[in-house]
Amino acid sequence: MAIAVAFTFGLTSCEDFLDSENYTQANTSNYPATPSDLNKELAALYGVMNQFSTSPLETPWFVNYIMSDDANGAGGTGDVESHAIGHLMANKEDMFDNAYKNTFVGIARASAIIYAVDAFDWTGQEAARNQMLGEAYFMRGLFYLWGVQFWGDIPAYWGAAAPDPCPQQSAEDVIMPHILADFVSAANLMSHGATTRGDGHATKGAAEGMLARAYMFYEGFYKKAGELATASLPDVAFDFEQEAAGSSLSKAQVVAFLEDAINNGGYKLIDDFRLLWQYTNEFTAKGGKDENGNDVAGYAFVKDLADANKFWAGNGNEEEMFQIQYMNCGSWSGTIGMGFVNQVELYCSLRCDDDGAGTANGDMNTYPFGQGWGQGTINATLWDEWPDSDPRKRATILDAQNECQKFVFTTSCSEDAGYYNKKWMAVTCAESSWSNHNDAYIWWGVYRTKFTEDANNNGNSMQGDHFSDIILLRLADVMLMHSELTGNADMMNKVRARAGLPATTYSWQNIKNERRFELAGEGLRFNDLRRWSGKNGGATCEAALALQKQEGSRVNYTGHWTVMKHGQNVGGSSWAQRYADTDGFIMIPPSQINLIGDESILKQNAGWGAGAPGANMSGCPVYD
Repeated sequence: MAIAVAFTFGLTSCEDFLDSENYTQANTSNYPATPSDLNKELAALYGVMNQFSTSPLETPWFVNYIMSDDANGAGGTGDVESHAIGHLMANKEDMFDNAYKNTFVGIARASAIIYAVDAFDWTGQEAARNQMLGEAYFMRGLFYLWGVQFWGDIPAYWGAAAPDPCPQQSAEDVIMPHILADFVSAANLMSHGATTRGDGHATKGAAEGMLARAYMFYEGFYKKAGELATASLPDVAFDFEQEAAGSSLSKAQVVAFLEDAINNGGYKLIDDFRLLWQYTNEFTAKGGKDENGNDVAGYAFVKDLADANKFWAGNGNEEEMFQIQYMNCGSWSGTIGMGFVNQVELYCSLRCDDDGAGTANGDMNTYPFGQGWGQGTINATLWDEWPDSDPRKRATILDAQNECQKFVFTTSCSEDAGYYNKKWMAVTCAESSWSNHNDAYIWWGVYRTKFTEDANNNGNSMQGDHFSDIILLRLADVMLMHSELTGNADMMNKVRARAGLPATTYSWQNIKNERRFELAGEGLRFNDLRRWSGKNGGATCEAALALQKQEGSRVNYTGHWTVMKHGQNVGGSSWAQRYADTDGFIMIPPSQINLIGDESILKQNAGWGAGAPGANMSGCPVYD
């Protein structure tokens, strides 16, 4: 210690004599130096979502999807992590370490921009300043919202840097009002049309939509408001000052923000629901010649669209309001290389092993759906409860046994009912390289080599050619939120009309059904169930009962049919009980708790930690 103290004083005394400014590396003393530096910081802020994407089983969109009654964890018999998530359990202590880290990296980067923006003179560029600040507020609100929905009470701060220590704050009383204020500030600071739609930046309309999502979760889950259209909701007070946030937020204001996004945001519903998803791309829908010169018909399910010369609306289309974007630079090398690939499509595609007799999924037998790892399969109860009269059912779910020429249950499959999420699947085309999956196997690889001449940086088309957006918010969601808040069915019926369904009246059950079917497989269902149930809902609340329906649902395990059982052979209790024990929150990384070593600053969530019954899944369930 004496040496360390002497060394510290030695450095301090030299400050007067030595030039100690760092001329070669950016740090908080010399960066940002110009407004253009803030643009680089903004790019780094959005890049956190690609850091999240490096570990799909730690992303809010994929984890919430698997935890819901939409999906099974599935995958192979050795994929303990996906099984654990699907059973609301944990298989290792570091299960969500990267998610926790990335959440706070995002918060820190957003806060750095918020507190640096006025270090520069924006005279004559006030709109640019407000847009940048609005985007930073939006992203901070989004990362805090993800953190609260994952872990509940988390360490939180709203200064330029985190205090030391940075204790847990009450999500209900402290963090959620700040999240709402961040989205209000973002919506008020940004202007419609300030950025190009689909360029990856947050927009005013996106802020208005995310504000409603956060508000409805706050009122439904934390305040247990029940049916929001009829509930008497007091204003949310902001007992702190924040630029453009005001002093409170009312339900009427949230509705007005939604109406502004719908009417003035520049978004519109895509004409045909199927055109939102990449299986309607021109290469796949039209057909063509395969690598041997043989004619291959287009995807029969969308033949009517191809005949009318209508194809995929594309990334950044007119219905997308906010998304995560990917590009052709994915690599298994480095720490975040695969974060530039939509790995969810790899995870959710047809299980790639064979059936023991040499037949595998993923080639012409299952055209146009490619092979992958078979995780996040659709739970059979969703298929059974979804009316066949709704065209969105088959537009969303691949009934692989009946739609594919020859689909097989592989010798390693688990929790696979033969239903897959078309919204998040690998898609092939006639020109796919069936004989070499490292080449242009996915339709994106065909497009890449045909039109861009870019190399496949990943070196494996099956794993790396996935560049569709993860859509975090789209107009249909915003319109349904409007109907749920107001009790007015007009917006809900516009969404139904797009799907070819007749108009209906508003009821709480009708809007619940509409959200379930319109947004199925997009990672929103779990938190919808939570907000419809309210905090501390117990084992008989709507969320618990919906999850419990997975018990006894049909699945295939290593080639034979059986039924799902919660935590079979791994000491689990039931889905309903696990939901009651945890309230839908996941485990705070024990490494963080151990690092702090003080439960008054950071403690584990209920239902997790040493001795928590039914929390640990040491191995995959083995089904009869």
